[in-house]
Amino acid sequence: MEALQFEEALMQPRLLLAALFPLVVCGQFDPAALLAEARAKIVTSAGKLTKYTCVQTVHRSRFEVLTYGKPARCSYAAKGQAPIVLAWTDQFKLDVTVAGGKEIFSWAGAREFQSGDTQEIVGDGLTGTGDFGPFLMDVFGPDAPAQRYLELERIAGRVFAVYGYQVPATSSRYQIKSGAWPNDVATLAYEGKFWIDKETGRLHRMTIVVAQPPAKSGTCRIETAIEYEPTLLPQLTVLKLWDNDGARHENRIEYNGCRTFQNESVFRPDADFSIGGSIQTENRPVTLPAGTKVQIALRSAIDGEKSFAGDEIEGFMAAQGAVVHGRIVRIERHFKPSRYFVVGLKFHSMTVNGIESPLSLEAVPGSKEEQMLSGPVEKRQGIGMFLFKTDRLVVDGGFVSEWRSVARKPSD
Repeated sequence: MEALQFEEALMQPRLLLAALFPLVVCGQFDPAALLAEARAKIVTSAGKLTKYTCVQTVHRSRFEVLTYGKPARCSYAAKGQAPIVLAWTDQFKLDVTVAGGKEIFSWAGAREFQSGDTQEIVGDGLTGTGDFGPFLMDVFGPDAPAQRYLELERIAGRVFAVYGYQVPATSSRYQIKSGAWPNDVATLAYEGKFWIDKETGRLHRMTIVVAQPPAKSGTCRIETAIEYEPTLLPQLTVLKLWDNDGARHENRIEYNGCRTFQNESVFRPDADFSIGGSIQTENRPVTLPAGTKVQIALRSAIDGEKSFAGDEIEGFMAAQGAVVHGRIVRIERHFKPSRYFVVGLKFHSMTVNGIESPLSLEAVPGSKEEQMLSGPVEKRQGIGMFLFKTDRLVVDGGFVSEWRSVARKPSD
């Protein structure tokens, strides 16, 4: 989703001078003055988001409708609807920042940012952007939509002024993928509310609702709710999407570990093999001939409740005497139609005699189920998908997987 530059908004006198108006006129609360004060603060604070990076901890869930043979339908607000059941969950951690007015992401702890498209990193599933600044830019920037005061609301002992807004598709920068191709996107009209602290003039919460997505998107409603820190860094985002078939997707995104950094460090060349880096050594790196089969014994524990996609892992190749380095890139728990876990692993380098060298592998599936998972389901290269038919996943050094070395591409 494209974003406006808040540095331009700082030059708008109407945002800054309006903040000087009193909030109380003739003893009565003035919602217009409070809104003007809040917008000035949001403009100032949002302009500083480009100097922050935070860790997103994302829990995704998919719920399906029990239809008992009847066709499902979009029923987010229907009374007496069929019961829903939890069908699938996964969890991952990403680093996020804003550059050029857009959000960019990487696995948590990676040495450089990778992409503005989270699906390129985490794979399939519901993902969303905009809560780390761009929605603020759209709703409160110099081209902001008309906003109307609704009411006062008391939350946890504090009083908030509630305002509503609407963004037509002709002015929107909010997009959704509507097909398999990169250019298959649809621009969304949306509306929502935001809550301003009556005493401090700070933004507390904002909602973004797409009530009528385009039919070709296959969805019937999208809702986002964002809670903010006083610094305007997001604290919690809940994203919900209803499919036309009645299924509901829900992402719960918590932000922590926020820190400032120098902008020039975001895209510096780095030694993270998982994102195309390289390591320079005085000694010659060790390579595996293409087609070499290797077995990797996991040295890092993977826990279905505590581990996240994005966590770094290590393994050991006994035949080569090499320690291998990689990440968990998928960790799913399935409840329906049967109960099992799927874990995706990717190894990007190995260390032999103290020398670290790039490594390019593809997994050798051990079962028909893993062949299916590693085929059309998982489109990212170099990832092994492993199936565990258990209700409680704990994987340790007893787990050995088989891989085959492949020729490295220039982009690897």
